[in-house]
Amino acid sequence: MTINLDDAPRGGTMCFDKAGLVISSTPANYGVVSAQGAGVVYCINGIFYYVADTVDQAMTAATAQGLLTTCIYLVCGTTSSTFVTVKGTPVLNADLAAGTAVCQYPEPAVDTCPLGAIIVTTLTSGNFTAGTTALTPAATLSVVYQDFCCIPSHPYIP
Repeated sequence: MTINLDDAPRGGTMCFDKAGLVISSTPANYGVVSAQGAGVVYCINGIFYYVADTVDQAMTAATAQGLLTTCIYLVCGTTSSTFVTVKGTPVLNADLAAGTAVCQYPEPAVDTCPLGAIIVTTLTSGNFTAGTTALTPAATLSVVYQDFCCIPSHPYIP
């Protein structure tokens, strides 16, 4: 179980650096280019970890996201100083626009620390498959990168 700082008097999980999530030179991947240029320091259950910057990281959440949906892919650091992504639940763009739905941030995997999110919106044609489809914004795809110290307390509303 991952414990946030407000959940217990001991331990806690939090990112201490701006991860600097960006599109990679390999368009289906993302990069982590921290603001200080030396990697990201984070804490999982009270223990510090470090992961070096990378400009070419594959997304690990690989199920297809349908047409005309928005989905949050949580980027997390692990206890082995690697990155994993956790796919959220896709929400219809029409429901977001109507205000009848919001995008919830997914739960991070056990013993990981959320560093940021990649929010993908499919627009006019095709699905998005993490690790395969290019993260290049275009007429068919919108991509938002977020860096955070912990998962925001409110859902994502475009």
